[in-house]
Amino acid sequence: MKSDLSTLSALNDIFKYADDTTLLVPQHTDTELQQEFNHVRSWASNNCLILNLSKTKEMVFKQPRVRCFHMPAALDDVEQTDCCKLLGVMFQSNFKMDSHVNYLLSQRAQRMYILKLLRHQGVSSDKIITVVYALILSRIMYALPAWGGFFSAALIDKINAFLSA
Repeated sequence: MKSDLSTLSALNDIFKYADDTTLLVPQHTDTELQQEFNHVRSWASNNCLILNLSKTKEMVFKQPRVRCFHMPAALDDVEQTDCCKLLGVMFQSNFKMDSHVNYLLSQRAQRMYILKLLRHQGVSSDKIITVVYALILSRIMYALPAWGGFFSAALIDKINAFLSA
């Protein structure tokens, strides 16, 4: 079923997945972010839906070493953040992936504990390898073509160290 929610401007984009909606408004557009956001709010209200403003985030992407940057005004009632999770991937406003990699690696202790329990219960190595693929490698590989190009050498080293441990 196609949704009738769309942007006011052809220069802006809206991405929808299940109950998540992401609004993308570039720096140079003919319709400002506040107008687009108000349009989404109005659409939601007209369709008897409620926006959860506590889960709504605004992030302004900016080049890491830009000399002159003017931060636009924040949206009303919306938290401005430098990092947010979108479909399981942690994005940062500076296009780095440190937060995402650190988030993935922070789950390591939890996942290693599960593997230790399985080994203690006598689960075979073949089955443990399957669990490693399901719980660990699948998370690292998820959407990798979309965000892997933003890796620094240090992040690659971190992931390699994790995988060889």
